[in-house]
Amino acid sequence: MWSQWRWWCSLWVIVGLTVGLVPVSMTTEAADDPDKRLEQRLLTIVRGMEEQPRAAGMSVAFNVVSLKDRRVMASYHPKKTLVPGSVARLWTAGASLHTWPGTHRFSSGLYTRGKVKRGDLQGDVIIKGGGDPTLDVAEVDKLARDLKERGIRRVEGDLLVDDTRFDPTRLGISWMWDQESYPASAPIGALAVHGNTVDVTVKPGHLGGKPGVRVSPASQNFQVINQASTSVVGESLAVSRTRAKNELVVTGKISKMHPPIHRRRTVNDPSLFAGKVFQERMERVGIHFASSSQVKRGSAPKGNPLLVHQSPSIKKIVSRMKSEKHSLIGEMLLRQLAVEAGEVGSDTEGIDVLSQYAKEQVGVEDTFQPKDGSGLSRMSVMSPRQLTSLMQKAQKPVTPLLTTAGRGVLKDRMDGTPAEGRLQAYPVDGSGISGLTGIVQNRQGEKVAFSVMVNGVNQQSVADDMEDQIGATLASYPNIPASKPLPKKRTYPLSGILDPLVESEGYEGLQTNMVVRSLDTGEEMYARSGTTHLTPASNTKLLTSTAAFDALGEDYRFRTELVAEGDVGNGTLNGDLILKGYGDPTLATEGSLRVQEGPTIEGMVKDLKEKGISRIEGNVAVDSTAFSDEVYGKGWASDNENEYYQPQITALSLNRGTVRFDYLPGEKEGEPARWTVTPKTKSIQVEANVTTGAAGSKNTFKIERERGTNHIRLSGSLPLDFKGDYTRVPVENPHLYAGTILKETLTQEGIKVIDSSPVVEKQVPQGKKAFAVYQSPPLSEVARYLNKASDNFYAEMILKTLGSEKRGRGSAATGLAVVKSYLRRIHLPGNKRIEDGSGLTRYNFVSPEQLVSLLAVQKKATYFDAFYQTLPVAGKDGSLANRMKNTLAANNLRGKTGSLTHVSTLAGYVRTKDNEWLAYSIMMNGYTAKSETSLQDKIGVALAGYSRKGKAHIQ
Repeated sequence: MWSQWRWWCSLWVIVGLTVGLVPVSMTTEAADDPDKRLEQRLLTIVRGMEEQPRAAGMSVAFNVVSLKDRRVMASYHPKKTLVPGSVARLWTAGASLHTWPGTHRFSSGLYTRGKVKRGDLQGDVIIKGGGDPTLDVAEVDKLARDLKERGIRRVEGDLLVDDTRFDPTRLGISWMWDQESYPASAPIGALAVHGNTVDVTVKPGHLGGKPGVRVSPASQNFQVINQASTSVVGESLAVSRTRAKNELVVTGKISKMHPPIHRRRTVNDPSLFAGKVFQERMERVGIHFASSSQVKRGSAPKGNPLLVHQSPSIKKIVSRMKSEKHSLIGEMLLRQLAVEAGEVGSDTEGIDVLSQYAKEQVGVEDTFQPKDGSGLSRMSVMSPRQLTSLMQKAQKPVTPLLTTAGRGVLKDRMDGTPAEGRLQAYPVDGSGISGLTGIVQNRQGEKVAFSVMVNGVNQQSVADDMEDQIGATLASYPNIPASKPLPKKRTYPLSGILDPLVESEGYEGLQTNMVVRSLDTGEEMYARSGTTHLTPASNTKLLTSTAAFDALGEDYRFRTELVAEGDVGNGTLNGDLILKGYGDPTLATEGSLRVQEGPTIEGMVKDLKEKGISRIEGNVAVDSTAFSDEVYGKGWASDNENEYYQPQITALSLNRGTVRFDYLPGEKEGEPARWTVTPKTKSIQVEANVTTGAAGSKNTFKIERERGTNHIRLSGSLPLDFKGDYTRVPVENPHLYAGTILKETLTQEGIKVIDSSPVVEKQVPQGKKAFAVYQSPPLSEVARYLNKASDNFYAEMILKTLGSEKRGRGSAATGLAVVKSYLRRIHLPGNKRIEDGSGLTRYNFVSPEQLVSLLAVQKKATYFDAFYQTLPVAGKDGSLANRMKNTLAANNLRGKTGSLTHVSTLAGYVRTKDNEWLAYSIMMNGYTAKSETSLQDKIGVALAGYSRKGKAHIQ
């Protein structure tokens, strides 16, 4: 421990000599005020870290408050809202222990319906979930034994599960689809067993053979696809669960001598899984079910249950949130808060209760914006000041979730420093997110609440080091040596114009980072945290489109092929007709879903007729193997799978992977609403229950696609005076949808397809010549639609095409490799993280400096005019059509917009009054009640009105 302390001392000296941490002369006021010394020291630590290459781009904010007299001892961007990560659980803990006494417990009940004759229950067993997040197999066994003691030996009816205490939403807001098979993202239900997970054990088999796979509990609830093998050496085993299914896929290798490998994976439907567990455990104790018995949903009868299981106390449940890696406890408590408040047990209602607690009991501002109860959602934002307020007002309930420095999850952190044993904190260690929030007792014995929040982290160890230095410094107070004064804020030619705009009232919670550069002189005209990483949203498309122009060329065309499996003669195509896709985003049906002059299904069928084909002695098949199997980008939100802007990505796709619904109210109140779907196809199944409400009534119309299927439900009510609207809905398996539309169109046009079975997937044999080839418009036109409409589908199809054309495999990973190679080649500065082509993922982070550098390089590229024409024009077209109208920016400023919840960006080009070319990037992350785009527009107009020759014109 002493050696570690010496290491820390050495670190302080080294850093002190380089950036001024050692005592030096400073103002008398600062030297005499320990709080000022503390703040300056902490700022020096942060600035020193920011200058390190490995730490470049980190967005840091902190707040330090005395619990003795509530004075702010030090702060840095304390009101800025950042993504908190799992520290958000502290709010759920505080609200829970404010709502219920520490001894409160949640009850789950077991009911029976029907008479018992000679041990036979002539009816059903019903399990009603009480929202207990801790229920495990041992408790289920006890209930099963207790039921047997009541004389029941056989159940003639069903096992019903009643999970109506919570709403049917299983995953949190903006949870990531590719994380849902892991325990941290376990689905939520009022009836939960074993954390809504199963244990998977994989044991080596015979050499060269498949390993053994065991699943428990309720193994019969899962299908296992075992694609793994037993090898001599090596261990590369992977266990995943298929999206929206209870299907486990085991791949890779396990060595013959390797001990069994254990993995834990989530279930798809927690309530039905719990029912299967209950049935399994009842069978084990000797309660058997009739062969016709089923596990299904049902309602518990009124009255008292036959058996009751009580959860541990709420105090103990909350304390488990510290050690449990998964988010289930926080999410179930969030819904319990909603139920306790008399609302539906949903995440949205629970968030309202949580926000009310934060405002009324803790006294935080409206910028507190949680989106779940566990911090798993990257849509949540809050500030360090709000977290230190929680530490002040709810110290007792949140303390059990804190860890002492040098122990537990902080075992290797701050040991041997003044913070060891005196600092308690909740550490955050998420992908790109870090933080440390807690309480420390300084050398004066004063307790201090602090919160350090870090986003845009490239290397976690660097963020940990910074947080540990801050923690050690806080524990050392007031023995804080003076630091070298920080350099004064740099001013730029545009500082006097832009600073007042960015610092406008109401935007305090927003991180607004900017860079403006003259492309005529290369001068930096303005910078505000220009190297700091933020989420770019659709500004990511600038990276995708420029890399595509560079790698493919502006004249590149995407293709789609029709392949005849057999020969063609006498009007008959012998064998299957295969539709093979290579990533053309413009392939469509004729009509409202066609957005560019690309190939159409109707055109293909017309060509077949013109070639004299009237009969296909086979089926229609599809080949989408040009792209890999993943249909969503890394980190895309599971709850956006219904939204038109997040379709599935396959090499063969039609109508941007969507169908269109047009809808109107009925002609009279009470009549069914009118709706149509385009194209009309058997690919989807529609269940409609939409009524017409009175004029002026609330519009509750809703379209939902059942996850993992093409079953679409229309529900709600349309007011009689509603003028009508439309929306697009993504389809499951868009390649099969494309093939089905082709087959249906063939039949409609009189070409007989002999095989009436559904369209199948079939890979075209290598070297097989296409019967017909169809091409898209050139990339210059495709990219124009991509950027002007900000179409995510186009971006991802282009990204995977980059991988296919340049790396031999059409995947997001290979496409990103091409993009990143291009960015390295043009020497884009600093660290960055790019995980998709469209910007839908919140994993992405770049800086304004990087985007401006990218734009500057494009100005010199041979394809610049083609790229420039893809950008929306202010006040004229694309996503800027209705912005900056009738200003100097109109028909001048061009920019790519970007928007996600709590993210707004704009980057592009503008010419000043002197006709000087400026490249700009405006990135906004965090929460404000005011309009981000309004502020961006003011900035854009100011740039257009700027003149070096005289006073700028600001509208």
